[in-house]
Amino acid sequence: SAFVLNSASSTTALRDAARTFDASTPTTSFVLEMVYSASAEKIGGAIADSVKPRYSGSASDIGTLESLIVEGVIKKGGQASKGTTFRFDCSEEGVTVSVDGSVQGVADFAGMGSAFVDVFLDDDAVSPTLVSSCMDTWSNPQAKAIAASLLDLDDIEDDVTTAEEMSDEETDQGPRLEEVESQLSPIQEYATSIVFAPTLDNGLYLVGAGVRKKSVIKVYAVAMYSTPKVLLAANTHASLHDAARTFDATSSMTSFVLEMVYSAGAEKIAGAIAESVKPRYDGAAIDIGRLESLIVEGVNGIGGQAIKGTTFRFDCSGEGVSVSVNGVEQGVAAFDGLGSAFVDVFMDGNSVSPTLVDSCVSTWSSVDAKLMATTLTELYDEMHRSKDATANDVEVEVVDPDDANEIKVDPSNIAATKVEVRQETTTTTIPSAEYNRNNDNIETLKRNAPPSKSKHNLLKKVIKFAFPVF
Repeated sequence: SAFVLNSASSTTALRDAARTFDASTPTTSFVLEMVYSASAEKIGGAIADSVKPRYSGSASDIGTLESLIVEGVIKKGGQASKGTTFRFDCSEEGVTVSVDGSVQGVADFAGMGSAFVDVFLDDDAVSPTLVSSCMDTWSNPQAKAIAASLLDLDDIEDDVTTAEEMSDEETDQGPRLEEVESQLSPIQEYATSIVFAPTLDNGLYLVGAGVRKKSVIKVYAVAMYSTPKVLLAANTHASLHDAARTFDATSSMTSFVLEMVYSAGAEKIAGAIAESVKPRYDGAAIDIGRLESLIVEGVNGIGGQAIKGTTFRFDCSGEGVSVSVNGVEQGVAAFDGLGSAFVDVFMDGNSVSPTLVDSCVSTWSSVDAKLMATTLTELYDEMHRSKDATANDVEVEVVDPDDANEIKVDPSNIAATKVEVRQETTTTTIPSAEYNRNNDNIETLKRNAPPSKSKHNLLKKVIKFAFPVF
């Protein structure tokens, strides 16, 4: 569990946490893969002999554990050959035994789970290298920060369960997400020394940073920001590209922040960007013209020249591309497919900034980075599931038509609807998608819902760009 990871500061603390089963650590599991062949009786006996001196219960209990192992190996032909796997799930109830993924049963005796953990983690551990690996993996500062984040995530899951049981309560997960985000670091682009912040104001995370060069000239530094789903996909160029350009409920936007290191006029910079997008876009040429005009207007608004330090931000989504210059939103080139085409400029096989692609993959492909990305993904998804669950609840009150003349509205974020039906009065809560099934009984329907909020409050921060040539 995450609690055990947080306890890996010393061998004693690690062992105590792994063998003490409670709400924070209900189970500790060991997975073994054979690299040497052994018969059913030999491997079963060897494991039983290791547990025996550490277990204070009856010898017959050890016999049950041994028999489960033997039976599992016999089902595989009687020989635990190279590649055979065993899994032992240790808990307060005992030890569950599986052989090659097939559960054999449970040696359900109090204290046996802790005794099995002791075989691998006490002072006479049968595998000292396992103990060393646990310590080395989770005792450094970065790993401890990740372990703490995972522990917070466990707490969030507990809070969500509580919230489901207590319908009138809501849990605030915001601070926990902020704690995880505080562990993220900015990236300094190597060739230009320009530093990019770890997050954007619309909940996107820094994936990587690179430079755009034209011959030997450094044109601009560029950073890509996106959702946790994209961070998780950054283990290969292909998977990163696919995730960054695919917009859906789990990844609605990818943004590029550019900062100029070379001066260029409005028409030149806009024309260069447009020319880079054009061969990657399947729509009409006039759509590209709209994107180009937004860039020109933005640069003209600051004097007609994109000088060193001028910043551009391009928010790419399923709706199109939103353009900002020096933090001022210019508008949206709202055309289907344009957002993905813009992503392709930086992420496809002919990327205008190969160093950006390399930075994204190298930043998020390490084990520690993937753990961080996983944590962010879980928090991000949980937050959006909670919002969706709230948004999808519609309260419906069914009343006798003689007693109701108009519809009342629940003062919540979601419109409550009163429906007149010839039935006895009853109140229930159903998903809004189910509501239409009552159409046959509906005589009068009025709905008074609060105005919907904008899906995205597009752009307000900085993105820095550099040169008109992609």
